[in-house]
Amino acid sequence: MWRVAILAAIMMAPAEAVIVDRIAATVGIKVITNSEIDLRIRLTAFQNGEKPELNLAARRLAAERLIDQKLVELEMDVGHYPRLPADRGQALLDDYVTSNYKGDREAFGRALAVYQLAAQDVEDDLMKQTDLLTFLNLRFRPGVQVTDDDVRKYFNEKVLPSLAKAQQTSLNEMHTQIEQQLTDERADRELDLWLQDQRKRTKIDYAEKDLAPQPATEATKK
Repeated sequence: MWRVAILAAIMMAPAEAVIVDRIAATVGIKVITNSEIDLRIRLTAFQNGEKPELNLAARRLAAERLIDQKLVELEMDVGHYPRLPADRGQALLDDYVTSNYKGDREAFGRALAVYQLAAQDVEDDLMKQTDLLTFLNLRFRPGVQVTDDDVRKYFNEKVLPSLAKAQQTSLNEMHTQIEQQLTDERADRELDLWLQDQRKRTKIDYAEKDLAPQPATEATKK
Protein backbone atom coordinates (compact mmCIF):
# COMPACT_ATOMS: atom_id res chain seq x y z
CA MET A 1 0.00 0.00 0.00
CA TRP A 2 2.87 2.39 0.74
CA ARG A 3 4.00 2.13 -2.88
CA VAL A 4 0.54 3.15 -4.07
CA ALA A 5 0.50 6.08 -1.66
CA ILE A 6 3.89 7.32 -2.83
CA LEU A 7 2.87 6.96 -6.49
CA ALA A 8 -0.34 8.86 -5.83
CA ALA A 9 1.57 11.64 -4.08
CA ILE A 10 3.95 11.95 -7.00
CA MET A 11 1.11 12.09 -9.49
CA MET A 12 -0.67 14.76 -7.46
CA ALA A 13 2.44 16.90 -6.96
CA PRO A 14 2.84 19.90 -9.30
CA ALA A 15 5.32 19.23 -12.06
CA GLU A 16 8.53 21.24 -11.94
CA ALA A 17 9.15 23.67 -14.74
CA VAL A 18 11.26 22.13 -17.46
CA ILE A 19 13.54 24.36 -19.52
CA VAL A 20 13.51 23.23 -23.13
CA ASP A 21 16.54 24.14 -25.20
CA ARG A 22 14.98 24.95 -28.53
CA ILE A 23 16.64 24.20 -31.85
CA ALA A 24 17.68 27.39 -33.61
CA ALA A 25 19.10 25.87 -36.80
CA THR A 26 20.24 22.61 -38.34
CA VAL A 27 23.31 22.04 -40.52
CA GLY A 28 23.01 18.68 -42.21
CA ILE A 29 22.71 16.27 -39.28
CA LYS A 30 24.19 18.80 -36.83
CA VAL A 31 21.97 20.86 -34.54
CA ILE A 32 22.46 24.38 -33.21
CA THR A 33 20.45 25.27 -30.11
CA ASN A 34 19.51 28.61 -28.60
CA SER A 35 21.78 27.97 -25.65
CA GLU A 36 24.73 27.37 -28.00
CA ILE A 37 24.12 30.74 -29.62
CA ASP A 38 23.95 32.54 -26.28
CA LEU A 39 27.08 30.72 -25.10
CA ARG A 40 28.92 31.67 -28.31
CA ILE A 41 28.05 35.33 -27.74
CA ARG A 42 29.25 35.28 -24.14
CA LEU A 43 32.45 33.36 -24.98
CA THR A 44 33.35 35.78 -27.77
CA ALA A 45 32.68 38.78 -25.52
CA PHE A 46 34.72 37.17 -22.73
CA GLN A 47 37.69 36.48 -25.01
CA ASN A 48 37.58 40.02 -26.43
CA GLY A 49 36.95 41.75 -23.10
CA GLU A 50 33.70 43.23 -24.38
CA LYS A 51 30.18 43.48 -23.03
CA PRO A 52 28.03 40.65 -24.41
CA GLU A 53 25.18 41.83 -26.64
CA LEU A 54 22.26 39.43 -26.91
CA ASN A 55 20.34 41.38 -29.54
CA LEU A 56 19.18 39.92 -32.84
CA ALA A 57 22.18 41.13 -34.82
CA ALA A 58 24.57 39.50 -32.36
CA ARG A 59 22.57 36.28 -32.38
CA ARG A 60 22.64 36.18 -36.19
CA LEU A 61 26.41 36.62 -36.21
CA ALA A 62 26.87 33.92 -33.56
CA ALA A 63 24.60 31.57 -35.50
CA GLU A 64 26.66 32.05 -38.67
CA ARG A 65 29.88 31.30 -36.79
CA LEU A 66 28.32 28.14 -35.37
CA ILE A 67 27.17 27.08 -38.84
CA ASP A 68 30.76 27.35 -40.06
CA GLN A 69 31.87 25.31 -37.05
CA LYS A 70 29.30 22.60 -37.76
CA LEU A 71 30.37 22.44 -41.41
CA VAL A 72 33.95 21.83 -40.31
CA GLU A 73 32.80 19.21 -37.80
CA LEU A 74 30.87 17.40 -40.52
CA GLU A 75 33.95 17.32 -42.76
CA MET A 76 36.15 16.17 -39.89
CA ASP A 77 33.69 13.37 -39.12
CA VAL A 78 33.61 12.18 -42.74
CA GLY A 79 37.36 12.54 -43.26
CA HIS A 80 38.27 11.05 -39.85
CA TYR A 81 40.46 14.02 -39.03
CA PRO A 82 42.29 13.76 -35.70
CA ARG A 83 40.82 15.59 -32.74
CA LEU A 84 42.49 16.70 -29.57
CA PRO A 85 42.15 14.03 -26.83
CA ALA A 86 39.81 15.08 -24.02
CA ASP A 87 42.59 14.87 -21.43
CA ARG A 88 44.52 17.64 -23.22
CA GLY A 89 41.84 20.22 -22.50
CA GLN A 90 43.08 21.05 -19.02
CA ALA A 91 46.55 21.87 -20.33
CA LEU A 92 45.01 24.26 -22.87
CA LEU A 93 43.03 25.94 -20.13
CA ASP A 94 46.11 26.23 -17.90
CA ASP A 95 48.02 27.90 -20.74
CA TYR A 96 45.11 30.28 -21.33
CA VAL A 97 44.97 31.30 -17.67
CA THR A 98 48.75 31.76 -17.61
CA SER A 99 48.73 33.90 -20.76
CA ASN A 100 45.71 36.03 -19.94
CA TYR A 101 45.56 36.11 -16.13
CA LYS A 102 49.21 35.50 -15.19
CA GLY A 103 48.16 32.19 -13.70
CA ASP A 104 45.73 33.83 -11.25
CA ARG A 105 42.86 31.34 -11.00
CA GLU A 106 40.84 33.61 -8.73
CA ALA A 107 40.96 36.47 -11.23
CA PHE A 108 40.00 34.01 -13.96
CA GLY A 109 37.07 32.79 -11.87
CA ARG A 110 35.85 36.34 -11.23
CA ALA A 111 35.97 37.09 -14.95
CA LEU A 112 34.00 33.93 -15.70
CA ALA A 113 31.32 34.93 -13.21
CA VAL A 114 30.85 38.30 -14.91
CA TYR A 115 30.06 36.54 -18.19
CA GLN A 116 28.07 33.72 -16.56
CA LEU A 117 30.54 31.14 -17.84
CA ALA A 118 32.13 28.04 -16.39
CA ALA A 119 35.78 27.06 -16.79
CA GLN A 120 34.55 24.04 -18.76
CA ASP A 121 32.93 26.35 -21.31
CA VAL A 122 36.28 28.01 -22.02
CA GLU A 123 38.12 24.68 -22.06
CA ASP A 124 35.66 23.19 -24.56
CA ASP A 125 35.97 26.25 -26.79
CA LEU A 126 39.77 26.11 -26.72
CA MET A 127 39.61 22.47 -27.78
CA LYS A 128 37.29 23.32 -30.67
CA GLN A 129 39.66 26.09 -31.78
CA THR A 130 42.54 23.61 -31.69
CA ASP A 131 40.57 21.12 -33.78
CA LEU A 132 39.80 23.86 -36.32
CA LEU A 133 43.49 24.70 -36.54
CA THR A 134 44.29 21.01 -37.11
CA PHE A 135 41.72 20.89 -39.91
CA LEU A 136 43.13 24.06 -41.46
CA ASN A 137 46.70 22.75 -41.31
CA LEU A 138 45.87 19.34 -42.77
CA ARG A 139 43.24 20.36 -45.30
CA PHE A 140 44.48 23.64 -46.76
CA ARG A 141 48.04 24.54 -45.77
CA PRO A 142 49.71 21.73 -47.78
CA GLY A 143 48.27 23.17 -51.00
CA VAL A 144 49.46 26.73 -50.36
CA GLN A 145 52.42 27.84 -52.47
CA VAL A 146 54.43 30.93 -51.49
CA THR A 147 57.29 31.85 -53.83
CA ASP A 148 60.35 33.99 -53.17
CA ASP A 149 58.81 36.62 -55.44
CA ASP A 150 55.69 36.63 -53.26
CA VAL A 151 57.80 37.19 -50.17
CA ARG A 152 59.86 39.94 -51.83
CA LYS A 153 56.74 41.76 -53.04
CA TYR A 154 55.16 41.62 -49.59
CA PHE A 155 58.36 42.89 -48.00
CA ASN A 156 58.69 45.81 -50.40
CA GLU A 157 55.01 46.80 -50.38
CA LYS A 158 53.89 46.02 -46.83
CA VAL A 159 56.91 45.92 -44.55
CA LEU A 160 59.40 48.55 -45.70
CA PRO A 161 56.93 51.48 -45.95
CA SER A 162 55.84 50.96 -42.35
CA LEU A 163 59.34 50.86 -40.87
CA ALA A 164 61.28 53.87 -39.66
CA LYS A 165 64.83 54.22 -40.95
CA ALA A 166 66.19 53.17 -37.57
CA GLN A 167 64.16 49.97 -37.81
CA GLN A 168 65.19 48.99 -41.32
CA THR A 169 65.80 45.28 -41.65
CA SER A 170 66.74 42.98 -44.51
CA LEU A 171 64.53 40.68 -46.53
CA ASN A 172 66.60 37.69 -45.45
CA GLU A 173 65.94 38.44 -41.79
CA MET A 174 62.18 38.47 -42.32
CA HIS A 175 61.84 35.88 -45.07
CA THR A 176 60.58 33.06 -42.83
CA GLN A 177 58.19 35.33 -40.95
CA ILE A 178 56.69 36.76 -44.14
CA GLU A 179 56.40 33.31 -45.71
CA GLN A 180 54.49 32.15 -42.64
CA GLN A 181 52.24 35.21 -42.78
CA LEU A 182 51.40 34.70 -46.45
CA THR A 183 50.80 30.99 -45.94
CA ASP A 184 48.40 31.67 -43.06
CA GLU A 185 46.51 34.31 -45.04
CA ARG A 186 46.15 32.09 -48.10
CA ALA A 187 45.09 29.08 -46.05
CA ASP A 188 42.46 31.22 -44.32
CA ARG A 189 41.23 32.42 -47.73
CA GLU A 190 40.98 28.83 -48.96
CA LEU A 191 39.00 27.92 -45.84
CA ASP A 192 36.59 30.81 -46.47
CA LEU A 193 36.04 29.69 -50.07
CA TRP A 194 35.53 26.12 -48.92
CA LEU A 195 32.95 27.21 -46.33
CA GLN A 196 31.05 29.18 -48.97
CA ASP A 197 30.96 26.08 -51.16
CA GLN A 198 29.87 23.84 -48.29
CA ARG A 199 27.01 26.20 -47.45
CA LYS A 200 25.69 25.65 -50.97
CA ARG A 201 26.09 21.88 -50.75
CA THR A 202 24.76 21.36 -47.21
CA LYS A 203 21.12 21.64 -46.18
CA ILE A 204 20.89 24.48 -43.67
CA ASP A 205 17.55 25.18 -42.03
CA TYR A 206 16.77 28.05 -39.68
CA ALA A 207 14.17 26.90 -37.18
CA GLU A 208 14.24 30.47 -35.89
CA LYS A 209 13.50 32.36 -39.07
CA ASP A 210 14.80 35.65 -37.65
CA LEU A 211 18.31 34.19 -37.61
CA ALA A 212 18.39 33.61 -41.35
CA PRO A 213 20.67 35.94 -43.35
CA GLN A 214 18.78 39.00 -44.48
CA PRO A 215 18.59 39.90 -48.19
CA ALA A 216 20.92 42.73 -49.12
CA THR A 217 19.26 46.10 -49.50
CA GLU A 218 19.92 48.32 -52.50
CA ALA A 219 22.21 50.49 -50.35
CA THR A 220 24.17 47.43 -49.25
CA LYS A 221 24.53 46.18 -52.83
CA LYS A 222 26.00 49.49 -53.89
